[in-house]
Amino acid sequence: MNKLFLAALLWLACLGCSPLAQALQMTLVPRGGYQIAPGGTVLVDLNIAGLQSGGLGTELGAFHLDLYYDPDLLFYLPGAPSGWGTALGQVAGGAQALAFADDATPGLLHLDEVSLLDGLTLGQLQGDGFRLATLAFQARMPGGPVPANTFLFADDILLGDAAGNRIPVALDQVPVLILQVDEPATIALLGLGVAALAWQRRRVTMWPRRRQAAHGA
Repeated sequence: MNKLFLAALLWLACLGCSPLAQALQMTLVPRGGYQIAPGGTVLVDLNIAGLQSGGLGTELGAFHLDLYYDPDLLFYLPGAPSGWGTALGQVAGGAQALAFADDATPGLLHLDEVSLLDGLTLGQLQGDGFRLATLAFQARMPGGPVPANTFLFADDILLGDAAGNRIPVALDQVPVLILQVDEPATIALLGLGVAALAWQRRRVTMWPRRRQAAHGA
């Protein structure tokens, strides 16, 4: 899996060197910071920006992308708190938008959403940038050594307008997220520190009682 990430990052870096026609940004932003601990929940927002400021002057009616991650460290949570944004319409009930997240392949998440709204309505819902989805993961304890970092990145990104026409743009930067992984030893030391602090407070609380008992005798 590490070789896959290194090869992908090298390929993405080569793409970043190519000239761009119109700038558009898609980002992966962690809600709880860039450090994760095994057993915790990781929330990542998938955002898009530049639909207006990038010179496109269009609305987003559909998108597809593949999100890659390390399945030894992260487990995708298909239910809440994972969820879709509302800029393409409400997904609940399928009245305004249809969305699908396919996590059948470990380490690969296919995301698809198609709006059922017209361009005028989408233009009223959307600004220059907005949230496409929130993705939740459970941080795992790997079987082998814990790596210092883990990567999430998106590929095979397709965007369409309200009429179903493909939006011919090049991304300013391919979405890549690097998270730092806490080592088990660090977590254990933090636990010991909390226990020591609790013991110290208990000792300070008990000491006046012992002195009072001694004076009473």
